[in-house]
Amino acid sequence: MKRTVVLLLLALATLGISPAAMSQELALYFPFEGMGDTVTDESGNGNDGTFDLGHAQRVASVSPRHGRAMKFESAERIAIPGSDTLDIDTQISFVMWVKLPDDAWMGDAGMPHIISRTGDQHEMVLFSLEDIMPGAKGSFAYRFGDNPGWQGAIQVDYKWRHIALTFDGTEYKVYRNGREAYQYRLPEGSTRAFTGPLYVGSHHKHMNQAYDGKLDELAIYAGVLDQPRIQTIIDRGVLDQLPVEAAGRLVRVWADLKKR
Repeated sequence: MKRTVVLLLLALATLGISPAAMSQELALYFPFEGMGDTVTDESGNGNDGTFDLGHAQRVASVSPRHGRAMKFESAERIAIPGSDTLDIDTQISFVMWVKLPDDAWMGDAGMPHIISRTGDQHEMVLFSLEDIMPGAKGSFAYRFGDNPGWQGAIQVDYKWRHIALTFDGTEYKVYRNGREAYQYRLPEGSTRAFTGPLYVGSHHKHMNQAYDGKLDELAIYAGVLDQPRIQTIIDRGVLDQLPVEAAGRLVRVWADLKKR
């Protein structure tokens, strides 16, 4: 074990990445690099996704240091099978960069889903319907089943915006560009479960609720990220270093060490 730790620290030093970057319980990380319709999970947990509907469209991201992003046009969906590392009991966090197309929200296209989990256990959308949540058109919102129902209404406009959502077992918080923008406490006795297949880019059943926009640096954590950690992710990337290529090499080194 000691030898493994030493090797890991040497790998970290070689790549210029702080050991603190590995302290989070990262369950899934999609930098959306690579090629083809397979989306590689760079967390080291093997939670790869595949386009079961439509095909991958990789485009320029928020900046050159972020590499490429994934573009969705209301006809694509990534499917990720359920796994032990994605079956998260209580505390969970999501981070992502999102960008809407300039012509978004001109009509009533439904509830475009960024993330949807079987059984409506997680739904994260960018709203386009006023009658679902008044005043929410063109904004980020979420729900966990009907618990607490649709919440959020965080405006994201048409620029690249960073969104983080955390849940500590009782309270949800939503951050926009590193600043807390919304919070909601679940009613006492509310049930919760974070299990099952995960879908990115559309509702798990209804393709008329597909996302139209760009997405990058999507990550899921087992545990609650605080505001300083969210800001570090914005500034330095999910694996504490940008560009993605160096961080990706570290993940592969760490995964290989764990196998040994």
